[in-house]
Amino acid sequence: MPVSKRENDRAPDLQSIVLPPYEVPDLIVIGGVVVENRGGAPAHNVKISLEYADAETAKIRHLQVVGDVDYILRGGGDLHSFATLRVRRLEPGQKLVIYFSGPDRILPRVAVTHYEGA
Repeated sequence: MPVSKRENDRAPDLQSIVLPPYEVPDLIVIGGVVVENRGGAPAHNVKISLEYADAETAKIRHLQVVGDVDYILRGGGDLHSFATLRVRRLEPGQKLVIYFSGPDRILPRVAVTHYEGA
């Protein structure tokens, strides 16, 4: 049975946008990811994963998170090729911006998931 528009409006809709990198020549490249709940219901147990494909050469030099909610860095981060963050609850309209710096313009793979459990 198809989901009605009204039912769909009450579901979380997590979106991620990878920001274009900004380079300070011969020094560092700064990038970012915006994660936002554009749905009509809170998303619970949100997991945000950033990962560079080339784990040997691409390392995060600095990670900073700015946003509307508290988060936990579950793994990776500074001096790693990945970062995994957890957010307990992301209300509709709330967002996190994850800034990171690294040695070059390689963009990370980003995955955002959530589950509705206890």
